[in-house]
Amino acid sequence: RGRGPFSDKASLILRAAFSDIKKVWGVRELAQSIGLDPGFVSRMAQELEKRNYVSRIDSKLKLRDPGSLLEDWVREYGYHRNQEVRYFCLAKGPEEIIDKLVAAPIPEDIPYALGLHAGANLVAPYAVYNEVHIHIQDKGSINWFVEKLKLREAGEGANLIFLLPYYKHSVFYGKQRIRNLWVVSDLQLYLDLHNYPIRGLEQAEHLYEKRLKQIIEG
Repeated sequence: RGRGPFSDKASLILRAAFSDIKKVWGVRELAQSIGLDPGFVSRMAQELEKRNYVSRIDSKLKLRDPGSLLEDWVREYGYHRNQEVRYFCLAKGPEEIIDKLVAAPIPEDIPYALGLHAGANLVAPYAVYNEVHIHIQDKGSINWFVEKLKLREAGEGANLIFLLPYYKHSVFYGKQRIRNLWVVSDLQLYLDLHNYPIRGLEQAEHLYEKRLKQIIEG
């Protein structure tokens, strides 16, 4: 299971393919673009072909049915696989937290990206939400936010939640810059929101309609 196509490093192959759905990839070219060993990419490509996710054209790879691939992916991965570190930030609501993050500003060497509702709200606003989620590479990077925003640890009543990612190597792939903040890719937003219990599915579906549908359904 840890070695399946939706596991951390292997998912880079799918993320690259999703970033350019019509592209036909050579194994070496793909491996180079995502920084993985060509042997590993080749083995995963066979697995993807076996599952009918990709077709081979002259030993090159092309996504076959991105829609059903995405359905399988959200069955395999859930938001709960990330480890939460929960804080309270003094603010009237999530928009004020976002404003504080924009004004901070966050140093370039901190590996982070907004996810879930906060990220989706910057990309394709829809659902009302109360908590800001930030994917962050490691616990040490959280300290900067704690000091800068004067956060205090909170269980209940947390409104700023850091996620130590299940997708350590791949969560930041294709991240996007909006309002001077990093946001995870539309694909990662969709994956995180789809099984998120609080208005996650409705926001995921809105994001799909607005941003992913034309790419996936052509």
